[in-house]
Amino acid sequence: MLRLFHRSEPEKAPDWYHTAAPDDRHEYDAFGPWVYEITKESEMPPRFRFAYAQHINARFLLKIPVHADRREMRPGMDLYAAVLAIDENGISIYRLVENRIVSDQCSWGEVAAISNGSNLLQGNLSLLLASGREIELAFNSVSQRLMEDAAAFVRSRCASPARMQRLAATVPNIDITDHFFRAMLVMTQRRATMPIAAVHFEPPGQRCLDRDGRRRITTGVLLLLTPSELIIVGRDRPARSLWHANYSALTTCVPLAHLKSYALREPAAGGRRPRFHEVLLYFDRQEMFVSCLTVPETVLVRLDDLGIAQWDEKADNRGLKFSC
Repeated sequence: MLRLFHRSEPEKAPDWYHTAAPDDRHEYDAFGPWVYEITKESEMPPRFRFAYAQHINARFLLKIPVHADRREMRPGMDLYAAVLAIDENGISIYRLVENRIVSDQCSWGEVAAISNGSNLLQGNLSLLLASGREIELAFNSVSQRLMEDAAAFVRSRCASPARMQRLAATVPNIDITDHFFRAMLVMTQRRATMPIAAVHFEPPGQRCLDRDGRRRITTGVLLLLTPSELIIVGRDRPARSLWHANYSALTTCVPLAHLKSYALREPAAGGRRPRFHEVLLYFDRQEMFVSCLTVPETVLVRLDDLGIAQWDEKADNRGLKFSC
């Protein structure tokens, strides 16, 4: 007996794109690793739209995407992890954390230092506050230039009128022999709005011992001075293992008017390889240090000329949290 079977048509997958709301589709179409400038209310991610009116006149109003593969996302999902607003009064950062919005605000007087770094595709903007807090914002480095523009605006507002209008008449004649540091110097000079001078340079690749006495290779450091800032250019750490590649770049700008005191920590004795000196920088409740194989004499003289007190580091047992 012959039986005939009817083959049913397979069910069509739901059309999630065309059934979504037009605004959700528009946001999805633009979604990618890029940081976008928000120019109108409809471009504000829905979760953050409540804050748009407050920051409608911000100099920078940026939305930072979530770290996710596009194929995993759909219209109507939370496509943006944070919104950064920078205006004449200070900085506001709104983040989506565990399905709720948390915010951080700070005025220009609270900012002790600004760091802008990258490591391949990972970018990071960090604000060290005089209160001891640190605000970090991660982004894809395809938007590095836009974030550098934002950081430059922050620097311009944090730098109080220079206590010394000019740099010292005599600065060391430094030959920047490394390609990375030479390129970073040129980039910094292009953005500078005031005189800038290289005052201390240590090329990478020198044998050394790290803080724990382990054999390492230096990653190099370049210190720059403007009439109102100390700029530290380097990698994410001062030394690396011989076999460990390092593709990071980190620029930290310290407004000198916010600096309360400093100290020079001498390296521990022992070992055939040199160890790092550490220049400790103290703010109200914030501290950081800069690692150098040789003492950055010009920087210390500049701090003394500004009347910044030298701290008795031996009498202070605080553990420093941020290093350059």
